[in-house]
Amino acid sequence: MSLKDYYTILEVTPVATLQEIKRSFRKLALKYHPDKNDGDQLSAARFVEIQEAYEILSNPKRREAYNYERWYVRYKGEGYANRPLTPDELLSASSQLKETVAGMNHFRLDFNSLSYSIQQLLSQTNIGILQQYKNEATNRSIIQNLVHCADALPLQHYFPVHDLLLQLAGDDALMHDLLHQNLRIKKQRSLWDRYKWVVVLLITALLCWLMMAVAGE
Repeated sequence: MSLKDYYTILEVTPVATLQEIKRSFRKLALKYHPDKNDGDQLSAARFVEIQEAYEILSNPKRREAYNYERWYVRYKGEGYANRPLTPDELLSASSQLKETVAGMNHFRLDFNSLSYSIQQLLSQTNIGILQQYKNEATNRSIIQNLVHCADALPLQHYFPVHDLLLQLAGDDALMHDLLHQNLRIKKQRSLWDRYKWVVVLLITALLCWLMMAVAGE
């Protein structure tokens, strides 16, 4: 997914001061606030995008990390994402990620990169767009695709993804049940991975003791 140009979104320059960023944010947030646009979905999506840009650029550490990413995108000659994605595009992106992960060797997966890719798809802007459109079937398909993608993630890499999936699920009880069940399975798997060698050693020791006991009779 293309990196967003948060400076353009907030209508400020890359050298803008924190005060300039705050001033522009207040102006744009007032302009695109859902209460002032009679439920217009594009305005609502734009409002969420403005909030996301402000959260990044108003935080010195996050802004510094973003500036590096932005420089790298320009260095490679790539463009920025210049508009909010639609639900259909987000569904397509989740399906493509699912196919990509399915074709990879899970033993050689980069868990950090996979978790980051899923979290990018589930950015606050994208979740805001999906919630504005309120297409339950699309949201369910996206959640199911990303649950499948996250199946290979260890528990510690899965937690942030789980929280975002719950946020997208909203009041959908069926998806909440699916996500909680998936989390329980991951916790059980993590517990087994942690202690399976102890179980193997105990079983081996027991077998050795039985063999010695039989041989001594």
